[in-house]
Amino acid sequence: MTSTSSALNQKTSSAKTIQEASNFGSWKNSKSLRHMKEAPRLVNLDRAHDIMERYKIDGLVASSPLNIYYLSSHCGITQLMGRPFTSFAFLPRDKSAPAALVMPNFNLYHLDYNPTWMPSVQAYSGALYDAGGRVQRDEGGAICARQSPSIWPMREGSLNERDKKLLAIFAEYEGELSASAVHALKRAIIDGGAREGVIGFEDPRVCQWLNDAGLPNLKAIDATNIFKEIRMVKTEKEIEILRLASQKNEAALDYAISLIAPGLPLSEIETAHARKWGELGGRGKWVIANINGLNSGKVQAGDFMKLDSVGVYQGYHGDIGRTVSVGDPTDELAGRIEANTKCSRQVYGAIRPGMRFSEASAMFVDLMMQCGYRSMGAPHCVGLEHTDQPFTILDDEQRSLGSEFTFEVGTVFTLDMPHNEIGWGTTHVEDMMVVKQNGCEGLSSMDTSLRIQPV
Repeated sequence: MTSTSSALNQKTSSAKTIQEASNFGSWKNSKSLRHMKEAPRLVNLDRAHDIMERYKIDGLVASSPLNIYYLSSHCGITQLMGRPFTSFAFLPRDKSAPAALVMPNFNLYHLDYNPTWMPSVQAYSGALYDAGGRVQRDEGGAICARQSPSIWPMREGSLNERDKKLLAIFAEYEGELSASAVHALKRAIIDGGAREGVIGFEDPRVCQWLNDAGLPNLKAIDATNIFKEIRMVKTEKEIEILRLASQKNEAALDYAISLIAPGLPLSEIETAHARKWGELGGRGKWVIANINGLNSGKVQAGDFMKLDSVGVYQGYHGDIGRTVSVGDPTDELAGRIEANTKCSRQVYGAIRPGMRFSEASAMFVDLMMQCGYRSMGAPHCVGLEHTDQPFTILDDEQRSLGSEFTFEVGTVFTLDMPHNEIGWGTTHVEDMMVVKQNGCEGLSSMDTSLRIQPV
């Protein structure tokens, strides 16, 4: 055996697993972990409770990464990995009951830098097996969980302050672990006073799993659009993030526009937008660079194009649209963009809480017609999704749902104003707005002037 191998064996033999360490509870230090439950809330709690009351549901269970983040303010690593049903968030209708985040025990340390606001964190470790490989159950028949908060090896003689914080995190949940994500969610629902209630789920399969896990009287309704309805009115924290998302997306689009010249492939516009987004700490999602209705080919002198761009910052979307002319524009093109700017500002000035989306749309179309241009204007909410509002499916009654949405204080939206005309070309104007008590405020620059790039 070489000296290197000998030294390695000596080091390895000095390490032991955490569950072998003596006085594990001595590492507990709850005060040092308070920050793990002090994240700013994204969820609009008052609106959520009001909507749950209206639908007569006793709580909401989020299972998608997007809504887990929205309810809990925590974006877990298994969510980013795309591992479904490894995390949940539960929001009870009862305001006095604890909201809960469900997560695997081996991810608990992520709360140190990516906290939640939820007072209850229900962690799970896996089932406990006996020496014969059989699942252990308690006197009531419930599956027992492994209670070790970690299986990482440890060298007790060389612990620094970061090691001690990590041990404090694991010690906080020693003896409190569930056997699986579903069992941890079951515990959260019981603690939330809803064990025989009606719960809103994005994925109603989760309710069946909870029935099988010992909550046979729990009932489910599909809450996909309930979540979206809640999200239509943003909190101040969300608006703060959306303002930055809007500004960063506009900066990324302006950078991409600055590179437009004859011979540039349209695909390079999206690449430039994404590259700048990376520098700004987010990620580009798309740029629709549309010349004569198509998004392929290369820029030529005399072209004009619609640019519809979206990027994401801290989970929230920025959505900006501009029109670019490569060389001097025609009078018709210049006039259309001037009218877009003028008419959209008139609509923004008229919007008040309680006004229907359909009224804003009709107003814009009418104003553009008065200026001599046929056009469309479609408001849509923006947030954790590009179109952050309930969706419609199948029948005429549902298709009309979107026209009945109303602006409320805290609604973040864009007025989408694309124009696509075969035989002429395509244009676009779009900015992000937030509804205030007495009107709208732009989150982006609202500089919708025609961008003219030299030939």
